[in-house]
Amino acid sequence: MNEATTVHDQVREYYGRVLGGSDDLKTDACCCATDAPPKYVLDVMGLVADEIVERFYGCGSPIPPALEGATVLDLGCGTGRDVYVISKLVGENGRVIGVDMTPEQLEVAERYREEQAKRFGFSSSNVELKCGYIEDLASLGIADESVDVVVSNCVINLSPFKDLVFSEIYRVLKPGGELFFSDVFSDRRIPEALRDDPVLRGECLGGALYLEDFRRMMASHGWERYAFTVVDDIRVGDFALETKLGFIGFTSRTVRAIKATGLEDGEEDFGQSAIYTGAIPETPRYFDFDADTRFIKGKPRAISGNTARMLEQSRYGVAFEITRAGKHRGRFDTPRAQEALEVRKGAKKVDLALLERACERCGITPFDERVGEPSLLRAREAPSTMQVNICYACNLACRHCYLECGPTRTESMSRSTMEACLSAFSAGGFKVLDITGGSPEYNPDFEWFLREGAKLGSTIVRTNATLLCKPEYERLMDAFAETRSRVVISLPFYNGDGTDAQRGRGAFEKAVRTIRRLNELGYGRTGELPLDIVYNVAGPFLPPPQELVEEAYKEVLSREQSIEFDGLLAFNNYALGRFAADLMEAGMFDEYLGLLADSFNALAVTRMMCLDQVNVDVDGTLYDCECNHVLGLPLLLDGRAATVADLACGAFGARQIRTNPICYSCAAGSGSSCGGSLV
Repeated sequence: MNEATTVHDQVREYYGRVLGGSDDLKTDACCCATDAPPKYVLDVMGLVADEIVERFYGCGSPIPPALEGATVLDLGCGTGRDVYVISKLVGENGRVIGVDMTPEQLEVAERYREEQAKRFGFSSSNVELKCGYIEDLASLGIADESVDVVVSNCVINLSPFKDLVFSEIYRVLKPGGELFFSDVFSDRRIPEALRDDPVLRGECLGGALYLEDFRRMMASHGWERYAFTVVDDIRVGDFALETKLGFIGFTSRTVRAIKATGLEDGEEDFGQSAIYTGAIPETPRYFDFDADTRFIKGKPRAISGNTARMLEQSRYGVAFEITRAGKHRGRFDTPRAQEALEVRKGAKKVDLALLERACERCGITPFDERVGEPSLLRAREAPSTMQVNICYACNLACRHCYLECGPTRTESMSRSTMEACLSAFSAGGFKVLDITGGSPEYNPDFEWFLREGAKLGSTIVRTNATLLCKPEYERLMDAFAETRSRVVISLPFYNGDGTDAQRGRGAFEKAVRTIRRLNELGYGRTGELPLDIVYNVAGPFLPPPQELVEEAYKEVLSREQSIEFDGLLAFNNYALGRFAADLMEAGMFDEYLGLLADSFNALAVTRMMCLDQVNVDVDGTLYDCECNHVLGLPLLLDGRAATVADLACGAFGARQIRTNPICYSCAAGSGSSCGGSLV
């Protein structure tokens, strides 16, 4: 114990006799906090005796909230400023133990013990002061798992046996207990000669904890993870000391470490989030868990598995609503996880700005620049197809739906807008009326629109098939046949497990019943009444070759369900709507955009559907495609959004397609359009 005796004696001499007050310090290491203590600390500090405050040496404000009724241990308590602030915060039913090895410091603290109790309105003091070493708490009678919170203010660096200090702290803390301390850290190991310098040691620099050694030490004692709540640079200031220290950098940091089980040595993502309820009295509006994580009352915040476990097992858990852990989603990335959460909760949309930021982050070239030749992105002078979205209501809420159609959507095209579409269809020289939406059958004027459109040209109806099983909609299948419309049915997989996983229980069986009825009407048998099936991949990848998927679907559906269809259309998924939210939750949004860009196929560009169609939204606004109306990129006419009424005056002529990052979906791999693969 020679080294300990020497170092302890040096420190005791420096703080007990050399320093008369904080003004005698040569650096700001021991008084360097740039942020004022929190209000709940400042409110109490005014009640602490002046002499105690004047002889305070510390590098932070390591006094956490939610201390009511707790047992708190202050290591290196000195004259007791933090001890007495905590005494008030734990209340008369709480307990504070102050430990210090400097009798001169403890004498000041002890002298005010009863007076401080009276100032706080307590019948007796809840403070106990012990003279001893923080490396040996057992000799001071502090039992295993007897303390709720351990605090320390710029003292652990002074110990020659830091490993023992952290071992003792872990021993005395209760499960779920918290170590919350401020201290000085270095960006490299301090040379031996500097560690032994009595001034550097006393100024909290010689014994500074090298960050990586600190991490290893904490892990060896059970703290796989911890958080820094404050990080401040330290200005040495003294010329002689700066010369000695050279290039060593110092910071003052406040550390929060929860004695929790199940922590991993890295931050992993399990799709969890937490909502702060505001139940901690000292911080009703927000709670700062660490320097980068502020929980605002009532606002969901994405958290790693480690943070979830630390909150749940600590005294803070009662102030949070924490979601259960889901499937592992890889390494936790705070910005991406939070953005994914906000998208899923509807607080943020995957819009053009978000897509462009992601592409810039991934180094993806804008689509029009990748194509290179503007003439390749000019639409036909007289496009052949008018695609009309007549409603967003849908009896399903499919995971791949980039339009986010579903049972709660109410947007629906009016009869007058449908009439305008029919006029524009004739005036614009269109040949194909492509009727789509969520479930277009929900629009009360659907059948009328279909029959009127069939008088002007060929018609396509896109449906998920499940709604047509209901008695009130079954008759529409006869209308399909009577108008000789091409029917396109979305069917995610060729069996119940795959389809129902995306669409809900029973979706596959309903779709099969509809297809069977359409087969009876002649669909999918002779080619005169065409019936096609759409296949969407379920994840962040491109579909297999369309002909291979079609072969598999036909073989299985014929053998197992005795149903037939003409062709299969394989679609690439668009990073919009629910599919984008799923990508973001899985941490695959950037990766999927990168896959699409890396799979760019120049030949597919010449065949993209936007070159030969106009899309009409429910309100009559015109777009190059459905994706563009999701992104708010209408066709422009004299600088304004064009409508179907403008088109009723005749075709617009050749126009430049308004491109965006989603265009890569149409040009990736074999390409993708409403007619399936392009190459």
